[in-house]
Amino acid sequence: MTTKTLSEVHQRHIAALRDQPAVVDSEGLRIGSQYVMFFAEAELMREHVTRLTEGFARPNVLEVGLGLGVFATQLSKREIGSYTAIEPHPGVALMARTRVIDTLDAPARVYIDPWQLVTLPTGVFDAIMYDTWPPDGHADSDFTEFVVDVAVRCLRPGGRFSFFHSGTSIGPARRNVLDRHFAEWTAYPRTMPAEQTPHHWTKPSREFLIPIATKGGAR
Repeated sequence: MTTKTLSEVHQRHIAALRDQPAVVDSEGLRIGSQYVMFFAEAELMREHVTRLTEGFARPNVLEVGLGLGVFATQLSKREIGSYTAIEPHPGVALMARTRVIDTLDAPARVYIDPWQLVTLPTGVFDAIMYDTWPPDGHADSDFTEFVVDVAVRCLRPGGRFSFFHSGTSIGPARRNVLDRHFAEWTAYPRTMPAEQTPHHWTKPSREFLIPIATKGGAR
């Protein structure tokens, strides 16, 4: 069995994140001085949940990048079979577990590790949500590695994959990955109303896409 390892750049990145305190306030989650997730994203995450899980009876769901727990909060409003989360920042994971995860009416497990070091079972998830903070310059390469090594392997046939995407278009690198590794995919636009935008908004846009990619094979 091959031992999983992190590259040096990823090790430094995770160490730097873990060295910063995680704080939840009225607007959202800060790691150190930077806001990384907002309560105002609830409607966006609700649509992710709806499009990822519609048509599944008690789906098994994996979330990579737990953060504020907004996605999990929306997931709690429907019946699920199980919930698995990966969150490498211990403080973030603890707060989300206390606020959200322990209230889920389904078996739940949280891995406090980078996703690259977590061994997940093959072919058990109906839906996967991916939303991480990669090292600078590694967003697309990490995305590709996750899709190839985790998402496609861990989804059941007919299972769905989505990821957080700010902006109105998906770049060619990610489009190519989706085209190559999924039977089909589409992206649904959503705009955050100006009046809902937090004062400390850090995302590059109020425009979002909700990508939904489906693994080939019959359910």
